[in-house]
Amino acid sequence: MTATMTARPGLWPLLTTLRSRLSFRFSGTGHAAASLVADGRGFLHGEFWDLGGAAPECRVVPGLRYDSDTDPGRLPDDAVPFDDGGVLLIGRDGLWVVSPEGRRWSAGRLPTRPVVVAPAPDGSPSVFFVVREGTSGQCSGWQWTRTGSHAPVRRLGELPPLLARGGGWLDPHGDSYLVNVHDGGRTVPTVYDLRSGEYTALRADPAGDDTGWSVAPRTGEVLLVSAGTDGEGHRLRLYEPGGPTRELLAPRSLSGVVTPVAMHPGGGLVALHVVDQTSRSLVALDTATDDVRPMRAPEPCVLGAGAWCDGPSGAARFWSLSIGSGLPARMVAHDPDGWFEVHDGTPAGTYASWAPSEARRMPGAAGDIEAIVCGHQDWRSARQVVVCLHGGPADRWALKFSQLFQVLADEGVTVIAPNPRGSVGYGEAFHRPIAGAWAGPDLDDVLALARHVRRARGAPVALYGASYGGFLALLAAGVAPDLCSRVVAVAPFLSGDRLYPEASTRVRAMIDRLGGRTLVVDDAGPRDVLAQLPRITAPLVVLHGERDATVPVSQSQRLVRELRRLGRRPGTDFHYVEIAGAGHAPLDGSAELHQAVARFLAHGEWSAPTPPAATDCAEPARGGRTATTTGGR
Repeated sequence: MTATMTARPGLWPLLTTLRSRLSFRFSGTGHAAASLVADGRGFLHGEFWDLGGAAPECRVVPGLRYDSDTDPGRLPDDAVPFDDGGVLLIGRDGLWVVSPEGRRWSAGRLPTRPVVVAPAPDGSPSVFFVVREGTSGQCSGWQWTRTGSHAPVRRLGELPPLLARGGGWLDPHGDSYLVNVHDGGRTVPTVYDLRSGEYTALRADPAGDDTGWSVAPRTGEVLLVSAGTDGEGHRLRLYEPGGPTRELLAPRSLSGVVTPVAMHPGGGLVALHVVDQTSRSLVALDTATDDVRPMRAPEPCVLGAGAWCDGPSGAARFWSLSIGSGLPARMVAHDPDGWFEVHDGTPAGTYASWAPSEARRMPGAAGDIEAIVCGHQDWRSARQVVVCLHGGPADRWALKFSQLFQVLADEGVTVIAPNPRGSVGYGEAFHRPIAGAWAGPDLDDVLALARHVRRARGAPVALYGASYGGFLALLAAGVAPDLCSRVVAVAPFLSGDRLYPEASTRVRAMIDRLGGRTLVVDDAGPRDVLAQLPRITAPLVVLHGERDATVPVSQSQRLVRELRRLGRRPGTDFHYVEIAGAGHAPLDGSAELHQAVARFLAHGEWSAPTPPAATDCAEPARGGRTATTTGGR
């Protein structure tokens, strides 16, 4: 059934104000933060968070805005904030200063992308960089400081091969910086003097193998992460200038994987992130008393980058970007009075009725797997359940805000987005089974989940997949047609082997690395979409961007030709939309396509981009693009 789309006006205008943060960084004091953000209208701009006062706020960086037609080589990759409201942009075309008033000028360029970016510890407009030079791992130190003469970044001197993680300022003036040096198979925390260009080991311990993880610039304290012995895992130790290095025992009482997030610049406090299976928590480690106390974040809340600072009253305050709650990212802070939030001021950021998301354990073929569940209704009683399959295959769904999931939820759909075997983020043993077995163990997990949902609900599920997920969704619909009510495949391919001759060098390298040309064949049949097409009985929608450089549109065109050869009726059994000018993510920015997909998955009605679909006709689908809606080619 085909219906003309009637887009709901309420949700999409909110979604177009949503900011996707492409970078995020705190100033040296933690009193400011900056990020590069893309909005739903196709613009990239800067965002500045003033966190030092009694009324923290977020504002747009003046003079920093790019549209979708900007040459990618001119777009910045990172923004470094300073406490006075200015930022330093880092990009392929060099370093650019944006003053608090919006004036802009060049600060020169670095030879390569920096592996260390350290704003000055006092919040002033100065940054220390470490870049890698050549192929031997050698590095060099660079520094930029804002002056009246607009002096460019300058080279300080050479450094030995370094770890890119850890380190920090050892003094409040920004004269010495801790780096982690590779030395004969071990890691040596090393002091780099920016004034002289010399470097010396932090402490004389020829047998040590520590990583300097965090530093307190006011006191010079260093949190060391040391490899444990006898399988006891990593240990945390504290280096204090002039005193002994002592082990911190309290973190051993924590169950799960413990990762230091940030150290207070005055020492004494370290925020620790604890992950225990599917639970995540934050605790504060008091290094003076060697004690831990929980910092129970408001639910739902999963924290990203963090920084300590002194609050307006002088008490310690911890700031973090909440990125993993299934809600738009927002700043959250913890001080002696508890937690509070600061929104970005956009309608999307302040909206309180988004569909909630959570991570759940659900049945797979060989044990439980993790899935993200998003919707206004419990999946057992929701009007419709859609199983959404991620791309990759070396990818995963995370507990982050999803525009697509919110549009689906607005249509009464509850999303179950599983991470089957082969997904990343669960260890090598979980990821390894996909190598040489595309649509093997991961398809088994998807089918096991679909059977579980069908048993609980008494109805089949709808399937949605993009890229590798589209490949997997089509195979699932063929292998187990009784489990599937309808399918949307976005930019699917037919098999790894069929994709290989048409793929780019980058995609071919990925296929080779993951053994994607090996065809799995078992009782369910070959994992080739063309071989499974005769068994697919569910209505089907295929969307593909005309300029897709990852999965060429020829893959979907061949799929459609085979559907027609099998006697499938375009406009009834299947719908094919080819979006002119679009790449590998053709839904991005399109209200019409998002709503059409949501209505089809919720009700089985294909709502064509306006005006209504007609065979082999070009119609507007999104700004600057057209959609060719047809039954085949």
